[in-house]
Amino acid sequence: MKKKLNKEKVIWLIMIILCMAAVIFPIYIMFKYSISDRTSWITGGKYPIPWWPNKPTFEMYKYYLADTRFWGNAFMSLQIALLTVAICMVIGAPAAYSLSRFKFSAKGVLIFLILSIRLFPDISSVIPVAYTFNVSFLYNLPPVVKVALAHSVLGLPYVVYIAQGVFETIPVDLEEQATIMGASKLYAFTRIVLPVALPGLAAGAIYVFLLSWNEFVFSYFITATSSVSIIPLPVYLKSLFGAFSPNPVSVATLSLLVSLPVILFTFFVQKYMISGATAGAVK
Repeated sequence: MKKKLNKEKVIWLIMIILCMAAVIFPIYIMFKYSISDRTSWITGGKYPIPWWPNKPTFEMYKYYLADTRFWGNAFMSLQIALLTVAICMVIGAPAAYSLSRFKFSAKGVLIFLILSIRLFPDISSVIPVAYTFNVSFLYNLPPVVKVALAHSVLGLPYVVYIAQGVFETIPVDLEEQATIMGASKLYAFTRIVLPVALPGLAAGAIYVFLLSWNEFVFSYFITATSSVSIIPLPVYLKSLFGAFSPNPVSVATLSLLVSLPVILFTFFVQKYMISGATAGAVK
């Protein structure tokens, strides 16, 4: 029994190490290239590319961190992500509450239709969405608002699905007691249910934030016809390839700067993501 248990532990340990390596290795490669000097990535075939730079340098980090355009693009991405979260929570939380509390026919069909939005690839829906924002009366909206509204279409199904499971775990007795004491449905929802559901709703907000921060297709097509020089970070990264052939040091540095906030953000709020993903599984 002990031998079998030890073998199982060894197998699990190996699997954990492999999973960690699969996650850490790309980050290591990006970091290695981002601090590489010229002789570490241009070898001329005389020697293989080293696993660690010959003369590590942080010059490329200094260049981008001193670039006002980079900070302007980063601020725009942050605005879009926060506005997307606000839109999704304002619309998605009441919708999820209604689905969890009120019983009606075809409820399952409605939930499936909401989730089916994510069954279609982004590239198949980006053309009509971008056309709507760039040609119709919505053209005069600020680019931040247009991109945030497009991202909300992608994030709303996640919020509704996660929030519905969270609301179903909250006893209806809390609302009934508040109603008996004279509280309205709106008061019970905003003052009693929402505070209890905050951890689960935070998980939905986190998912939407990460989705908006990393999203490229909608951001690119909506801002392609815009005359503003400030663009979201994923589009800015693509623009480097369109303007010239950047060296791997530049690409790796910018990629790591764009990814680092998401990595740190996910690391610190992972407990909320797990609680939100498993909400409603155990009652």
